[in-house]
Amino acid sequence: MKNDYSKAIKKIFLLLCIILLLSLGVFEIRVSDGLNTDEIITQSLYDEWYFQQPTWAITQFPKNRKDFSSESYAWGWSYVANSLIDMYKATGDEKYLEFFIPQAEHITTQTDEKLGIESFTNSGLSLPAWSDRGHYTSGKFNYTYPVHTGMITLPILRFVDVVKEKNLSEYRAIADKFLLASGEALTIHNKPNMWRNFSDTEGFYRGHSYGEGYVSEANKIGVPNRVFAYLAACGLYDKLTGGEVYTQRIEKSLRYFKNSLIHYDKNFDSYYWSYYAAGKYPSGWEDISHAALTVYGLFILHEEAGFKVLTDKDFVKFKNIVYKMVNDDEPTKVRKYIHKRNNEKEIYYSKEENAYYYSVLRWAFLGMYDKKMLDRLEGVYQELYLRENYSNIGLFSIAAYLNTKSKLKD
Repeated sequence: MKNDYSKAIKKIFLLLCIILLLSLGVFEIRVSDGLNTDEIITQSLYDEWYFQQPTWAITQFPKNRKDFSSESYAWGWSYVANSLIDMYKATGDEKYLEFFIPQAEHITTQTDEKLGIESFTNSGLSLPAWSDRGHYTSGKFNYTYPVHTGMITLPILRFVDVVKEKNLSEYRAIADKFLLASGEALTIHNKPNMWRNFSDTEGFYRGHSYGEGYVSEANKIGVPNRVFAYLAACGLYDKLTGGEVYTQRIEKSLRYFKNSLIHYDKNFDSYYWSYYAAGKYPSGWEDISHAALTVYGLFILHEEAGFKVLTDKDFVKFKNIVYKMVNDDEPTKVRKYIHKRNNEKEIYYSKEENAYYYSVLRWAFLGMYDKKMLDRLEGVYQELYLRENYSNIGLFSIAAYLNTKSKLKD
């Protein structure tokens, strides 16, 4: 009886020790020690996590037929959709295109025009794009954001681009339909009153005039992440149609960003930027999540749409931001902003302290300019793997890594 009691005490003591070690992260550190990113970030991991994605896996959507508004498609579906395009590019496996097609088809049937939804409150307009149905104004004003239209149409146009480049004849008919639908959506944000010339060579987009007093961007100069997400889709549209509907404004926007918003950090040979030309003060630097969207739009314009206002040398400086964002020590810590703000007491933050921690993986596509850059992200990728992150951002990050690795092999 005494021996049984002693054994029970020992078991309880051992259990308490395990709980303590887990709370200190000791076991997690041991598990992550020695992990090789190439061995854990794989096609099989992507496939496993894709089918566990609760909203945007092909087994869930569009079968679930939920009534989504624009922000769900823009900040949810688009990341998974772009990851499918990247997985096809990385592997050549057409199953990823097969997952993509019925979802994109469904989304093109869900525009305000086809559902009879007013795109801007009291405007009388039901347009061939997707409104937020008052999401950002607590139902007070329905607004159709250019950034949402860009985010939704970008993977659709990347699909069309793949079909044309790879001469995938079996997908040509649906690609033509997607191109037409994307063009109709993009054009609603390309109005004369939504553009401002700063000079003969520079200019930038403004928000719609509808919604002033309710919507923060209404009738104001846009911010980089929102504008370049839209322009990335516009650039692909011009490339695919052989036209120049958006080309001049894209080039002026790129010059404005390069000449008026970008700053140089000599310590890292990298760039950083403010939201507005007048905002050359520390509080204006973008956080690493919104900045990832800015750079992704610029990257698509440069690498996939063929715009060369920004050069490869510029993208090396964008790439160097990753070395700035992620510390070179253990444990891995990540900045919150692309440049230190005056009110920050710290520079680097742990994953528990930093809501943007995993956002740094959305910069992985820049690894094509420096294969060692992906090594800098290794610690964060390991944390992603251990966390079993089935999110849209997790899938995007895996696919970006695999697609970049495939480009480095070419």
